Amino acid sequence: LLFQCHGLSIDGYVLPSSTTREMTACEIKFAVHVESVLNHVPQPEYRQLLVEAILVLTFLSDIEVNSIGGIIHVDRIVHMANDLFLQELKSFGATGRLLEKDVATGICHFFYDSAPSGAYGTMTYLTKAIIIYLHDFLPSTGCAMQ
Repeated sequence: LLFQCHGLSIDGYVLPSSTTREMTACEIKFAVHVESVLNHVPQPEYRQLLVEAILVLTFLSDIEVNSIGGIIHVDRIVHMANDLFLQELKSFGATGRLLEKDVATGICHFFYDSAPSGAYGTMTYLTKAIIIYLHDFLPSTGCAMQ
């Protein structure tokens, strides 16, 4: 993933693409460096969503994409996924406590509590958010999302 962009911004900290020139993904130094960036996120639930978003982003390396552009703001993707989740909840008539957000992060408590997989799982919303976020960089043929 870092070969295809200039870096990942995670809660204000940037993991630059140059990291892959300095060390390989198999090195412990690489894992420690990535972990140190993630450890700047104090809320474990929010950190988990960021990790899930990065996981979905890594699937892009399987697609023939030459470049994803500049720095990818992973936290922005998580917030977009949360907004999609809230829109869907509202379309089902949810109000009040169901829509409450974490004051520190702005993420809906029920989004944190959602399972990663399934029609209403966090990975589903993260995938949709990533496609919206990276729309201009994805191939225009051969891939349709419903």
